[in-house]
Amino acid sequence: MTFVTDTHGFVFYAMGKIGMIGRSARRAFANAEKRRATIYIPTVCFFELALLLESGKVRSSLPFPEWKGRVEKSGSFVIEPLTWEDVYEAQGLVALADPFDRLIAGIANRLQSPLITRDSALDDSGLVETLW
Repeated sequence: MTFVTDTHGFVFYAMGKIGMIGRSARRAFANAEKRRATIYIPTVCFFELALLLESGKVRSSLPFPEWKGRVEKSGSFVIEPLTWEDVYEAQGLVALADPFDRLIAGIANRLQSPLITRDSALDDSGLVETLW
């Protein structure tokens, strides 16, 4: 099984805030840890993380460049690059106001994978399959 994670799911998991993650999403992360599932982290999530760290909305003792290294070393996740197809898909998701949401949803749709998110705008849109 494959999944795509939204930024907050990735950040909560990486920071060990498992209690903030919904039951279905926790199960997906646990399966990824056991190599029974693959979770794709869109590259755009790292840019959104950089903005959150810069603004102080997320605090971490881990320097920003080390986030990528830790993800790659885990072997449980795949950093998914942004492609032309994702941008094309995202431009059609006009019901989503947030540009990051549009790009992340576009990646989930391209990969035909559920999106791990608690974002009600994404869930309510019906434009992408979600779980939390």
